[in-house]
Formats: sequence, structure tokens, C-alpha cells
Amino acid sequence: MSRRSGQSGYVEKKGNAYYVRFWMDVPGQEERKHMSVRLCPLRGLGKLTKSERERKAREVIAASGADTEQHFRKVEAENLGVTFRKQAEWWLQHIQTRKRKPIKPHTASSWASHLAWIKPRIGDMPLESVNNLTLKELVSDMSEAGFSPWTMHHYVQVVKMIVASVVNEQGEEVYPRKWNHEFMDLPEIKNLRTPTFTAEDIAQIVAAAKGQYQILYALLAGTGCG
Repeated sequence: MSRRSGQSGYVEKKGNAYYVRFWMDVPGQEERKHMSVRLCPLRGLGKLTKSERERKAREVIAASGADTEQHFRKVEAENLGVTFRKQAEWWLQHIQTRKRKPIKPHTASSWASHLAWIKPRIGDMPLESVNNLTLKELVSDMSEAGFSPWTMHHYVQVVKMIVASVVNEQGEEVYPRKWNHEFMDLPEIKNLRTPTFTAEDIAQIVAAAKGQYQILYALLAGTGCG
């Protein structure tokens, strides 16, 4: 299925009325369906001029959503019909074996443990349905389970990555999302402490080092990179 461009439709006579015919994507099939919508009678009350019929035809097509990105992506998602569980399994395997930045085994193990908790809760949902409301409910479950804000953020991030991992033949996301942490009620991570060394600590480290490492440690401390 490829991205659809705008269409004007084809106005034709059928029986005692004018109809507009146009193409529309439908769930369950790759090829578009030819739609036919009545515009007006051939004669009498309600009859339209040619320009009026053409204008109404464009209005009908616009109202149907046949050419919109939203309709295209919805049908594409329904046709793929993948669940969160199925995509999660594919994703975890893919990120370990891909050529570009494959993850390390300990990271895979960590994310697999996250999914062991997540999948019983949302695994059978269609991936198309995994949205901000889904994560709001998941955050609530994590809060009740006593998860820390830091852990919640990690679990939520895994869900986001799985949803984003489904792309079409152009490499674009099939399920684009605008994630809303405020709506999810996802706690902020506060009081993160970054370990620092005092001047006395640095002096001791440099003094204990030998040769080129003494120069290196002094340089790192002096430039703020240590």
C-alpha cells in the first residue's frame, strides 16, 4: 500500500441520478475499493449544474476521508493487524541482531524483564490501540506496584520504542504518537545525584597515578571532563 494523492472523482449518470465514483482504501485488502455516492437527480427538484456537481463531488470525497493521511494509516494498521506481544517479540530479537547499533546482551536481558511484566497487561492489544490512555493505565498499575519513577520511565520507554518500531515500506512510522507524560501522570525523576570529586579527592587521584596517567587525570580534572 502506498501513500494516496488527492483525487477529483468521476461524475457519471446512473439510472435517474448523478453519482461520483472514487477510490478508497478499505481494511482487509491491498487494492482500493471503487466507491459510488449519489450526488443529485438527473432532473427536477435537487438537480445540480455541472459545476455544482463537480463541487459536491469534491466535498463528498473530502468528507469520506479517502485521501487523508489519517485514513491511510488507519487502514494500513488494521491490515497489518499486529498485537503488542507479537511486535515486542520481533523488536527484542531485531535490536539484538541488526547491523546498526545492536544492543548488548545485558540490555536485552533488562528489556526482556520489563516486557515480562508489561505483556500480561497489554500484550494482546492491537498495536494500533496502544496510546496515551494505555500508558496512563500502565503507569497507574506501576504506581500501585510500588515502582520508582526511574523504573516507570524505563518501562514506558520500552513501550514507546515497540510502537515506533513498525514502519512501512518508506521507513515511516505506521503508528505515530504524540506522547503526553502529563496525561499519563508519569512521575518526574527528581534528585538525581551525579557523583563528583572534591579538590582533595582529585589531588589524591593525580598523586597516586603514574607516568602519562598522572598527566591525563590532571587534564581531565582541569577541563571538567573527569
